[in-house]
Amino acid sequence: MKHKNISNIKTGAKKRVLRKKIAERTKKKVARKPAKRKHLDIGSLTGKKSLFDHIKGSLVAFSKKKEGKSIPEEGRIISMNEPVKEIEIPIVLKEARKNPAKKAPAKKRKKAVAEETGLMNLPKPRVAIVSLTSCEGCQFVLLDLGERFFEFVKSVELVDFRMVEDQEDDNLQLDLVLVEGNPVTEENVETLKRVRARAKVLAALGNCAAMGGVPEIKNYQKGKSTIKHVYKYIHGISNPEIKEIDNFVKVDFVFPGCPIDGEEFLKYMPELLKGNVPQIPDQAVCLECRKKGNKCLLLEKKPCFGPMILGGCDAVCPTARMGCQGCRGLRPEGSIKVMRATLKSMMTDEEFENVTEIYGLRDDLEEKEKKEKKEK
Repeated sequence: MKHKNISNIKTGAKKRVLRKKIAERTKKKVARKPAKRKHLDIGSLTGKKSLFDHIKGSLVAFSKKKEGKSIPEEGRIISMNEPVKEIEIPIVLKEARKNPAKKAPAKKRKKAVAEETGLMNLPKPRVAIVSLTSCEGCQFVLLDLGERFFEFVKSVELVDFRMVEDQEDDNLQLDLVLVEGNPVTEENVETLKRVRARAKVLAALGNCAAMGGVPEIKNYQKGKSTIKHVYKYIHGISNPEIKEIDNFVKVDFVFPGCPIDGEEFLKYMPELLKGNVPQIPDQAVCLECRKKGNKCLLLEKKPCFGPMILGGCDAVCPTARMGCQGCRGLRPEGSIKVMRATLKSMMTDEEFENVTEIYGLRDDLEEKEKKEKKEK
């Protein structure tokens, strides 16, 4: 039978009839394979806490019943301990939020916690770092701590520290005062006494404040005549004897060293801020030398004061193969007599005295030796 061209048929009814006949003749039955259903074996998920961990972003539940056991309700997370072998009809119940609420910044969270606990109302400890006549090296050590020092600054109310600010002091009560340098001028002495009267705790910051430091060398030389080596005209120039700050005010704690050790500063500051006075362990510099694996300078017949000097400096000088000169001061239990006897074959008595003058150790040695003679 010859097919008619549909475009030549004008009536709609005839077109429909003709289309139907063509479709019936050309129709081929194609066997459609049923869609293969994927089965998820629970055994392959061993080690997972739940199906929620495996199918991220969705909660999965089951709509079938297995072995007469009821299936968990919608919205529950299926435990891996459930005796279900297959998942046949997974139903996505609820999509996880695509844009979860962002966590508040750490600063805001801390502030919120502080407000809840009432810590916002607690005043910060008021601290002043006062500089007298000095090289300010100990203050530079604090700045060398970098971010760790500024984290400390955030935890206190820093009333005075001229290395970082020039704001006027409010002259109110202080929790802690750190004093660096020597009280050489009358103004220095007045400043020292004034801050002592305001402070609950006063600490000496470094060798100059605690032991007189390098400036005290002039006390052992020509005394007041030493100034002539510095100034051509000395008329009107004040030239007092160099004294440690404990000759003028009570000192509660000492950060020893020239300069101080930054790690030691961070270690003891929390206790000082609480109003407590920490105790530096009575350990010789030799102990730190041994920990660092340094070869003993004394065994090499090189002078070193390490056995009688308070440790805590990380043995920085002996590590550089330079003998300890005692900038941290005498140990409470250090033996001067034994030290002198040990160094007898390495240096003369005059050389011994000269080294003890560098950091103001000489007067401390003399005072201790006098006490030891009296006790005998």
